Amino acid sequence: MARAKKEAREKLKNIIEACRDVEAGKADPFSIPVELLIEAVRALFPLWEEPEDLALDAEALEAISGVIRAQSEWVRERSTRLYRDPFLIEEKLAKVEPEELAKMFLKAWHPLVELEQLTLPSMEMALKYWSELPGKAEAPPEAGPGPPEPAEAVGPGLVPEEEIQDALEALWLELKEAARRGWVRYWDFVTADTYAETARRAYLTSFLITYGYASLSVDPLEGELVLKPRRRPRKKPKEKATSFVIPLAYEEWLSHVGQEG
Repeated sequence: MARAKKEAREKLKNIIEACRDVEAGKADPFSIPVELLIEAVRALFPLWEEPEDLALDAEALEAISGVIRAQSEWVRERSTRLYRDPFLIEEKLAKVEPEELAKMFLKAWHPLVELEQLTLPSMEMALKYWSELPGKAEAPPEAGPGPPEPAEAVGPGLVPEEEIQDALEALWLELKEAARRGWVRYWDFVTADTYAETARRAYLTSFLITYGYASLSVDPLEGELVLKPRRRPRKKPKEKATSFVIPLAYEEWLSHVGQEG
């Protein structure tokens, strides 16, 4: 019973953290499954007896209400500004004849003219800046050999440039097959038998997310990263883009391989 309560408290804390990210502007309010969270809180309520647990339950409900408030504000803001979905506009433009589209472009086109030229004072400033850079007077010392890596370094060399598009398409199809419930855990998808292959899959997966083939989010109940494939890649994201770093240390790979085994 004590273990069940401990896991239940962790779920409430994950719910609160996910909802706070929305209030802080770090996450899209519509990425939070409000109905599922309410059902989860309702299912956990019979476990609580201590005042601290009841207070945590109330905090979770208050955090969920904040997400609902953010969703309401999002809808109200766009309705008052006559917001139009960019993908609907894109579909309408695709139906316009090229000649008509060119006329529309010419009517709305207001080109700017800018003249740039290199002057003698700017060349003198550049020369002074370059000559005063630290380390120009003496060559840097040669670096010694670094520690051996467990596998190839993570970087563009993992996939040849001419093959990256085919590799992305293949990985996208694999992701859609793996996400039978609509999503799949990030580490379950990228982890392979070798560290090099895991690094390659993680590298390609980052491109799938950047190019709109899939989305990356945090499961508010379990607190784990999940991947959701899209039926077609998005050219421009609806939500605000956020940079997210996922470290891939050798020890991290070993821990996930051990979990799979």
